[in-house]
Amino acid sequence: MSPRFRHYRAFGLGWQSELPLPELRDADASGNARDVVVEIGPAPAPDIATVVTGVRAAHDTFWMEVPGVARYLVTGGTRIVVEPIGDAAEGDVRAFLLGSAVGALLHQRGVLPLHASAVEIGGRAVAFVAPSGGGKSTIAMHLHHLGQRVIADDLCAVELADGRARLWPGLRNLKLWRASLGAIDRAPDGFEPVLQTMDKYRVPIDALADDRAFDLAAVIRLDWGDASALTPLNGAEGVGVLVANTFRGQLVGPMARGPEHWRQCVELFAGSDVLGLTRPRALDRLEEASALVTARFAGADAS
Repeated sequence: MSPRFRHYRAFGLGWQSELPLPELRDADASGNARDVVVEIGPAPAPDIATVVTGVRAAHDTFWMEVPGVARYLVTGGTRIVVEPIGDAAEGDVRAFLLGSAVGALLHQRGVLPLHASAVEIGGRAVAFVAPSGGGKSTIAMHLHHLGQRVIADDLCAVELADGRARLWPGLRNLKLWRASLGAIDRAPDGFEPVLQTMDKYRVPIDALADDRAFDLAAVIRLDWGDASALTPLNGAEGVGVLVANTFRGQLVGPMARGPEHWRQCVELFAGSDVLGLTRPRALDRLEEASALVTARFAGADAS
């Protein structure tokens, strides 16, 4: 590969990218697998089905145009071509690359991508799911502030094999609103905005000491309520949570992943806890919710 390519590890894959990706873990070029190549170049729209305006998808091809930012072409689970538009901010270009484009790539590789943020507790991964703005990154931030390690934010790559679910480390940052930073007495000064138009920021976190997959202990759906409570979800509801919180789940049909995706969600439910965590909206009561989660999993057997 040309020296213009930088080398990274994330989502259990080796990355070689023309575009600098500081959100990913740096890797040694000599021993890094070339699983995914990210190139800068023309990304013309392929002649495949349109999913929504600006998005096209088929079994092994995904294309997306974000007006004023970039076009992205993802093929075969191994290649992403990025075509920046005009003078788009590099951070904006990275945001959509490391979101929708990588989510599509994981679908192409048969990996289950969850719209979740995950932390290590008791040697295993605990993933939080919720709609955008539902507090996934905020509770991960709070647990990190209390000494737990963040494994991934917003997008989690889950592999299922032999009845086990394992979650790979993802991005090396948390995406946090200004108000969430205030909950740990931090200001956004010096942090890069996720998008130039958003009051949401990339907060770097230290890379994990080793690049390995973590057994996935639980997926926890976040809900709002008057008091903090952690409760198990039954079969239909639990599997439904996993289906509903699949990252870019609207791609499952066009990519012909329906049966396999359903099997993965059922297998994940069978092998990990799926719980509901109700907590108040007030940021000053995050301690209650974090304590419930920590008490449940901190003493777990990490074997």
